[in-house]
Amino acid sequence: MTLFWSYGGGWQTIAIAVLIKRGLLPMPDLIGMADTSREVDATKIYLESVIRPAGFDVTIISHSLATVDLYRENELLIPAFTRRNGKVGQMSTFCSNEWKQRVCRRWLREQGVTDCDVWLGISTNEMHRMRDSGLIWYRHKYPLIETVPMNRIQCGELVRAFDWPTPPKSRCWHCPMMGAHDWQELKAHEPHNFERAVEMDEAIRKHDPDVYLHREGLPLREAVERSEMQPELFDGCDSGYCMV
Repeated sequence: MTLFWSYGGGWQTIAIAVLIKRGLLPMPDLIGMADTSREVDATKIYLESVIRPAGFDVTIISHSLATVDLYRENELLIPAFTRRNGKVGQMSTFCSNEWKQRVCRRWLREQGVTDCDVWLGISTNEMHRMRDSGLIWYRHKYPLIETVPMNRIQCGELVRAFDWPTPPKSRCWHCPMMGAHDWQELKAHEPHNFERAVEMDEAIRKHDPDVYLHREGLPLREAVERSEMQPELFDGCDSGYCMV
């Protein structure tokens, strides 16, 4: 049986790394990070500057193993927002499954793995996200719930106590699940990726003029500029969405 760690790069992921270094969790046989090809730079920098030097052999699993990208036929795979008849709604999420979970499974098969436990970085405050994989050979495990229980705040405290820098939120630069502060932070610290997100936001409306990356149901640049001027009117999601 193979122990595989699905590395996401966020607070929970880095807490797992600290628990391994402290001997409270075993070193996995394989560690892989599914490359969505759109991860924010901060996650990659943390991996290269902190995690790899600490002795973790993290394989970057190519996005080429995904069978779909932004669209499946004409269906948008990210949880973007719609504005129709004056009301804002949200589309279904398929990107995490298509770009991460299925990609990891295909990569494991390429490595000859036929039986494995898979660590996912979900903490006790997100127990509602626990899911059975539905597969006999690929079994989800939750070390931050089942082995060393801790919530997201405790994960951050654990990392800081280990004298590692606070990790960034792991996310794609276009992720609609980002809140106002996340978009502002992206614009300030990774302006090139913010501009890529603006271009994507404009491009998806060529397919559907009522679809937006920002939860306010407004063009991204306009929504971020408004949030900078009136921050009290914009709320965000701090819980994360993908495998962190």
